[in-house]
Amino acid sequence: MTDLANHTILVTGATGFIGGHLARRLQTKEGARVRALVRSPHKAAPLADLGIEIIPGDITDPDAVREATRGADIVYHAAAWADEQGDRDAVWAVNVTGTQHMVDAAVAEGVARFIHISSCAVYGSRQQLNIEESTPPSMSGRIYHDSKVAAEEVVFAAYRDHGLPVVVPRPSQVYGPGSPQFTIRVIEMVKAGKIILVDGGKHFAKPIYIDNLIDALVLCATVDEAVGEALNITDGYPVPWRDFFEAYGRMVGVTSFPSVPYSVAYAYALFKELMSRLTGKRSSINREVVKTFRSHNSFSNAKARRILGWEPAVDFEEGMRRTEAWLREQGYLA
Repeated sequence: MTDLANHTILVTGATGFIGGHLARRLQTKEGARVRALVRSPHKAAPLADLGIEIIPGDITDPDAVREATRGADIVYHAAAWADEQGDRDAVWAVNVTGTQHMVDAAVAEGVARFIHISSCAVYGSRQQLNIEESTPPSMSGRIYHDSKVAAEEVVFAAYRDHGLPVVVPRPSQVYGPGSPQFTIRVIEMVKAGKIILVDGGKHFAKPIYIDNLIDALVLCATVDEAVGEALNITDGYPVPWRDFFEAYGRMVGVTSFPSVPYSVAYAYALFKELMSRLTGKRSSINREVVKTFRSHNSFSNAKARRILGWEPAVDFEEGMRRTEAWLREQGYLA
């Protein structure tokens, strides 16, 4: 498989951040016939305006999944419950059972390539630099992380047992235009004066700019050597959280942020969780968030570069410049 022109490609999660960028790229630049399995046709209206076929349905419904997969050459499975806060059974129903429905349909329909978008979260918090794909995924007790480990097991079982041609890209922390977690939420918190560094912000973010990720995802469908492989998709270098937040701070004239030790941040997060349970109001601060800001991990992208022939085209400085332009265009910045 060398190009995607005139191939029928199903994208799940197409109304989300990554899936939306991917579906638009495939439709407008790769010449593919794109269809999107979506829960909300209304939310998918901008995709329909591009000529993308909209199929109402949910990955938790095996009949809807089978209907959406029928006739597809390639499937990109991007739909997921991407939140640590949630009932375990609900998260599992989407991320694990939903993935089982997807691979079952792909096997039954003879799909030529199944790309399951996973996450570097599958490694857990190992506190190691340059983690490679030879490091086995491990359960950590965190709901989202563990569900992604279990979902990968489903995908690779379909590869081993049924010969489904799978590729499992593992993005790190995706930022850029439209990113709800690492762009929109961050700039809103910066503007509200709510950013507090943990341990001076010396620990690491592992950014991947959205366009770099989409470039890699396209190659996952076109490079035959990628079949059967898991691939870390990251810009290739960690960025201290201090530098990450200060890049957003400069957009609004904030030059520094207060800092607290990890122990203080952890205790405060525990307090916020307890208050959330008492009041029924969700808190944006919890212990899992604080643990993220203490992470001293990084992930090697050498395997993805070697197998896909991919290089991240947009560095951190340029990525933030493009992100700022988008934030201004969308009205998040004056």
